[in-house]
Amino acid sequence: MFDTVILGGTVVDGTGAPRRRADVGIRDGRVEAIGSLPDADARARLDASGLIVAPGFVDTHVHSEIALLGHGYRFGSVLQGVTTHFTSPDGFGWAPLPPELAHELWQTTLFAVGHAPIVPHWRTIDSYLSVFPGNTPVNIAPQAPHCAIRLGAMGWAGRAATEGELEAMKGMLEAWLDAGAVAISLGLDYQPSAFADLRELVALAKVAGGRGAVYNAHIRNNILGREGAWRETLEIGRRSGTPVHIAHEYVNEVTEPLLDAAPAICDLSFESYLYPAGSTHLQFALPTWAQQGGQRALRARLEDPVQRRQIRDAMQQALSTSVASGTRQVIAANRTGRYIGMTLDEAAAAEGEMLGDFAVRMFEEEEPYVLTINHRPGGPEVHDRMVELTARHPLMMVASDGIYHGPHPHPRALGCHARVLRMVVRERKLLSLEQAVHKMTGMPAERFHLDRRGMLKPGYGADIVLFDEATVADRSTWDEPLLEPVGIRRVLVNGETVIEDGRPTGKLPGRIVTRQSRSA
Repeated sequence: MFDTVILGGTVVDGTGAPRRRADVGIRDGRVEAIGSLPDADARARLDASGLIVAPGFVDTHVHSEIALLGHGYRFGSVLQGVTTHFTSPDGFGWAPLPPELAHELWQTTLFAVGHAPIVPHWRTIDSYLSVFPGNTPVNIAPQAPHCAIRLGAMGWAGRAATEGELEAMKGMLEAWLDAGAVAISLGLDYQPSAFADLRELVALAKVAGGRGAVYNAHIRNNILGREGAWRETLEIGRRSGTPVHIAHEYVNEVTEPLLDAAPAICDLSFESYLYPAGSTHLQFALPTWAQQGGQRALRARLEDPVQRRQIRDAMQQALSTSVASGTRQVIAANRTGRYIGMTLDEAAAAEGEMLGDFAVRMFEEEEPYVLTINHRPGGPEVHDRMVELTARHPLMMVASDGIYHGPHPHPRALGCHARVLRMVVRERKLLSLEQAVHKMTGMPAERFHLDRRGMLKPGYGADIVLFDEATVADRSTWDEPLLEPVGIRRVLVNGETVIEDGRPTGKLPGRIVTRQSRSA
């Protein structure tokens, strides 16, 4: 007897194969059968007539761990049909670290997770991963967080690692891989990872690749420039022989020729959320020397008159250049709730301040962060061309980079995957439905060797989304980013319904999903 049968739907199985009419039988949290099952015995029978039945979407880059535990927009992603989240985006993570270092790194990364009433106390990897099973609506796929690994081995030191420190990092990475990590995740514009040299990155990539894991990086855009950062990543892939993946990118005149050249150099993939804006914290605009050491070090520099002037001048130049280029930086969240929805230059003008002075004051008064949404320059034609080139690129998969706290987050958090189904598939016809689902399910699952996830096949986890392809759509906008999507009728995680008729059921059946062993 099945626990559940899904009857009468159109299966898009995540492989890219053509859709087909089929029923799906589920037992013990896994897909047991796909075919004609109208008379099968089952405890529950779900009518999927007129609906697409697809694997739950896999988000390889999402700042959600703390929100999923109930401290933020817990269901913002699963409402779109996402059923598996990767941990440690941009190399952020807080285990396994001693309490003081974990707290310092926590303060530096609060812009991504919000003011959750949590004390990071995970001295072991297992103690961290153990908080998720049965406490989240989605599955969790662990990544090894380079920020925490480097901090644990050498503190906030702004230099290359010694041989001993590098060996310590390798050991911590091995421990994460033993725990099933699917990748090493890096944020090379963030602290303390920004000071990792090529030698360190190649060495760690080799360790990951030797165990069947991926090198997954927010690349060094701020430090090397976009082209330089891409070239460094290709070189890491070439020297290590490890598959490399680039986070939250898109195709334009800079990256298109690099992507054309990549297959002859290394094994490359990348992800995109297909919006013409990113999101990060205001400190991101600081020069690397000013960020070195995290929040405590920044506070100390601001207390020194000489360094304070240097930081003010650097921010004045960076923000003025950004405004002149056509970039708009909108304040999305901070400690006090001031200026939300205003651009930085609007807020500074309202206070009668220069941009540099306003930024320094925000560093102090809004500590530990000011979260911003950064709209890239260029009009609709530029952005439409970006979407076309990016969505169709064979090396691209979809990931949200969602942040799930604050009054005015980037709309990608509640809209990314539904937006692909609406805009990319139905309206602009850049991809077929089968192709788009593949980029959100089977492609990321295969790339990161997830253990029996990302496709509808017998023996695979019963992570399933039922949606109406004619009406599925995002509703979150720049002005109203918290509007929930429509057209997602039901979402199952490990065979349990977590979204029904577009609303959360309250069930929290998420599990840890690990890297598939090479012998499997």
